Amino acid sequence: MQGWAKRGLEKAGALAVAALCLAAAFTPARAGPDNDPDAYVTNFFTGGGSGGILFAAGTANQECLNIGPPAIEVISASPGVHLSIRPGTFIVTGTDYGYLVCQGQRLAGTIVTGTGTGTAQIRVTYPPIGQWYTHTLTLPGR
Repeated sequence: MQGWAKRGLEKAGALAVAALCLAAAFTPARAGPDNDPDAYVTNFFTGGGSGGILFAAGTANQECLNIGPPAIEVISASPGVHLSIRPGTFIVTGTDYGYLVCQGQRLAGTIVTGTGTGTAQIRVTYPPIGQWYTHTLTLPGR
């Protein structure tokens, strides 16, 4: 191989290595939860049963960061049962889906309080994709 051709190949190789180094320098590092598939799990948490809260629900990720409040609506209720549904915070005691990583922590969500004696059926719809189920509440009266 001619000397000039050999030097040309060496320069081309050096330029290719330099280009790869530049590309690596400007590629953001991916560390931490980005490499953990569980970091993106959506958990549906429940609570209530104390402090006047009959039922509570919230949606959070693995780091207990709120993803949005569930929608709760009354489907039916015994005569004399009156429910109040509003945004609020509650202590996580259970899960409808996912890991119980936030157990014992206070989480923002939707809470249900009420008065009367009897039962009520509610529909709980979790964000982000609208999964729902029905839940029966029993109000013992006071």
